Amino acid sequence: MPDAQTMQSTRRRIWAISDGRASNEAQALGLAEAVARLLPADIEVKRTMLLPGLRVAPARVWAAIPPRRGGWPFSGLADRGAALAGPWPDLAIGAGRRSAPLVAAMRAIDRREGGRLGAVQLMDPRMAARAFDLVIVPEHAGARGPNLIRTCGALNRVLPDRLAEAAARWAPRLGALPRPRVAVLVGGPSGAARIDRAAAGRLIGQLARLAAGGAGLMVTPSARTPPELGRRLAEALGGFESFVWDCAGDNPYLAMLALADAIVVTGDSVSMTSEAASTGRPVLVAALGPLRARIGRFQERMRAAGYTRPFTGALESWAYEPLREADRVAPRVAALLAPAPEPLPESGGESRP
Repeated sequence: MPDAQTMQSTRRRIWAISDGRASNEAQALGLAEAVARLLPADIEVKRTMLLPGLRVAPARVWAAIPPRRGGWPFSGLADRGAALAGPWPDLAIGAGRRSAPLVAAMRAIDRREGGRLGAVQLMDPRMAARAFDLVIVPEHAGARGPNLIRTCGALNRVLPDRLAEAAARWAPRLGALPRPRVAVLVGGPSGAARIDRAAAGRLIGQLARLAAGGAGLMVTPSARTPPELGRRLAEALGGFESFVWDCAGDNPYLAMLALADAIVVTGDSVSMTSEAASTGRPVLVAALGPLRARIGRFQERMRAAGYTRPFTGALESWAYEPLREADRVAPRVAALLAPAPEPLPESGGESRP
């Protein structure tokens, strides 16, 4: 068995490169942690911010300029690339189109210098997939390439140990709610989804009837939830034994997932639906308004696979294997960190038995 010093010398360094968006960072960090469960590794989160004038530039435009260490594309960052200064890691994992040109540039420069940095991009990079070692995209995305791995939904960090820790911390407050306890995860409008006022009103009425029937509701809005919708939910549930997070202090999101007997999630969020399905609890998807085709395809896939059912105002119960896509794809990513092959012996010498 190798001693501690040998183990330490073989530890890999992994960077989870984030543009600061919570959902993107959770995906990159979730995959990094899954790889670290397979081999010794130290993980760092690297948060980057593009200069204001460059935030709308397509990834392929960034990739059109040859990269160089200390120069482009790192010069397009607010910190001029300080967060991504070397020494670079063994594996770089980026999530979202704003991270894609950075991960691709690191790989190109490292290869040019004779290195073996592994480069993995999560979600459609909006540039050539060949710029990375692996591109991991959800099945509903339109990305193409020979080095693609497709997943059912978004990678995440919802694991039994994290759920248990959150449940223990919040049990004195949320554990006292009546059962069945229902976690309600509320999203909001985005480029791929809209809120219909009538649909929102229907959902609020359905939730109020559940609470009136004795269910203990635990409601958390997201960063995209309009304040008005949050107020309407709080008012509708204020007379019942329910909990509506007011966005102050720690978010009990994980505790709600852990303590829930069932989960209601609005259909606009791929991340929240995927995280809910990682618990193994019944997941009921509520409509807040029209969805773009790609999110509609994702929700259809989740229903067909048995992870979710539509929310019609009543609770349902069924069993399924929790969705753990980060652990499923981690072996393919860890293979990028395999030791370099031993050089072949020079020809012409006498072979030994």
